[in-house]
Amino acid sequence: MSQLFGWVPADAAADASAPLDRMAAALRVADSQHIGTWSSLGLGIGVIEPPPLRGEPDDLEPAATSDSRFLLWMAGEAFTSHDPALPLRNVAESRTRTFRRALLERWLRIGVDAIRRLDGEYHIAIWDAQERTLSLVNDRFGGLPLYWAHSSDGFAFAGGVRGVLMAPGIRREPDHDALREAASFGGYRLGDRTNVTSVRMVDGATVQEIRHGAPSATRYWTWRDIPGQPERDMRELVPMLQAHWQTAVARRTTDRARYGQTLSGGLDSRAILAEAAHGPEWTAITYGVPGCDDAIYAQRAAQATGASWVFLPLYDGDWLRTRSDHIQSTDGLIELGDLMHLESLPLQRSRFDVHVSGYIGDAVSGPTFAGLRTAEDVLSSLPWYGASISLPHDAAIRRVQELIDALDGAPPRFATLANKLPQSTNRWTAAWRPWLRVRKPFVDYALFDFCQGLPTGVRLDGQLHERWLRSTYPSCFASIPNQKTGVPVLSPRWRVQSARIRRGVRARLLPSIPAAWRPAPRIRSYHDNDRVWRQPAAVDAITGPILKPDAISAGVFGRERLAAFVERWRAIAAAPAQVIGALYVYETYHAGLGRALADAAAKAERFTRERHAVGG
Repeated sequence: MSQLFGWVPADAAADASAPLDRMAAALRVADSQHIGTWSSLGLGIGVIEPPPLRGEPDDLEPAATSDSRFLLWMAGEAFTSHDPALPLRNVAESRTRTFRRALLERWLRIGVDAIRRLDGEYHIAIWDAQERTLSLVNDRFGGLPLYWAHSSDGFAFAGGVRGVLMAPGIRREPDHDALREAASFGGYRLGDRTNVTSVRMVDGATVQEIRHGAPSATRYWTWRDIPGQPERDMRELVPMLQAHWQTAVARRTTDRARYGQTLSGGLDSRAILAEAAHGPEWTAITYGVPGCDDAIYAQRAAQATGASWVFLPLYDGDWLRTRSDHIQSTDGLIELGDLMHLESLPLQRSRFDVHVSGYIGDAVSGPTFAGLRTAEDVLSSLPWYGASISLPHDAAIRRVQELIDALDGAPPRFATLANKLPQSTNRWTAAWRPWLRVRKPFVDYALFDFCQGLPTGVRLDGQLHERWLRSTYPSCFASIPNQKTGVPVLSPRWRVQSARIRRGVRARLLPSIPAAWRPAPRIRSYHDNDRVWRQPAAVDAITGPILKPDAISAGVFGRERLAAFVERWRAIAAAPAQVIGALYVYETYHAGLGRALADAAAKAERFTRERHAVGG
């Protein structure tokens, strides 16, 4: 993916180039990625980017002041600037050294306000060579994951945990609390935890200042900064939302490139299809169980827009190995179920250069999370499973309350947005980024602020999301059902209830119908983890790492308790698959981490040659 990485030694005289090469070797996952590294007194820093799109500059060099005191590096891209003194015409321009120079000038004039107004997904670093101070800044929502660690030797940062672990003095002991949280909250870790005790995630909208190897961090934007919107009639709101949406999509589709998306049977990705796809040059990929509702509805929507539609069956071939092969490159932070999104990566790479992603849309403009008002509400949304190895309810509530308190007065619903969505969407879309640009119009700053500033009732009882989509894009929404309900949006309540009853009656009657006359069952979910994972070969392969004699999980949960939990899932699927998936990934990650880091160290010599080739 696009990222910055680097090492700020506590001793400015220490060699920073060798750690930098080891970090680069660990972080690079595709030969096509471009890398530049630079070392100076007190700093080693690198940039990794995917191959440039047509018309983009292939220039990773930093911007510099005339006296070379200040340098600015940027990875990723920006879509617009809300600072009149820092104009930005298109995405490609944000990747130029000219733009980086202008951004550096604004930083020196107004500080972090220059970045607060820059809508994009990026890492930015500003180095003051005289004061030996590094300012490291990410975008508002942490669209590009960023991690850090600090030892007596210095400060390390990177877009991957494995890169940080290659720096001097950074230890790699497992974080047991991270495992407890993953087994409790849908496979996710809360706050800033990773799977390694010494390495932490960076929140979005954070400025980290590293002075002589010692870090401090502040937020430059908080959830309280979203301005409230006045009461308006729905007839006024829908055109306003549509205007924001069109602008958000347009800003992310300015390149000369092959565009595409993954298309589900829900609403968010269909909103992108309806606005951006106008013919077969747009590719929509749907993956799932053959015959599932998602595939049926997605195909109908693609046909309505004339887009090229491709279906990819999940669980084809050795699906478990395919997913497991991504565990080290994703730092063990994506549980086994969500690793299914990487099964489509080869197909995506063959069909498009820019992936326009709809994930998170319903949480931005729709009702999802809008009604969360209490710690109990937030706990349910994470979700908390209450499995036998999960945190007890009281402990889970206390943990959630800590997240709410950290919002400093912002509504509790933002605890879910801040802690779940960066992991449930950013982590696995980041795994596509070494090959693809991923752009998410639903987190366009202006669109996000407009929607989240509206009165809650507008998104809940007023059904703004649904009214907007059906009235604006009738060919994609008026007659094609939503996967969640089986009927089109804004259908009368009786139709929703009737569809639910029909599904239940159908499921009960099918076994009584002779096999020769029995229609195919309706397949509501696009995945089938509970059944596929529990096939004899798969269940042994999944539970083997969890129950091995030296399993970390046994020490955390107790061997007898863990074995009983796994056996219960194995026998009757009584445990959530996400918990099993989180345990499997955690064990597999730590079992292979040492070898992965050793392999990266062995490759570092290659990156030394490349560093010299780019003049770092």
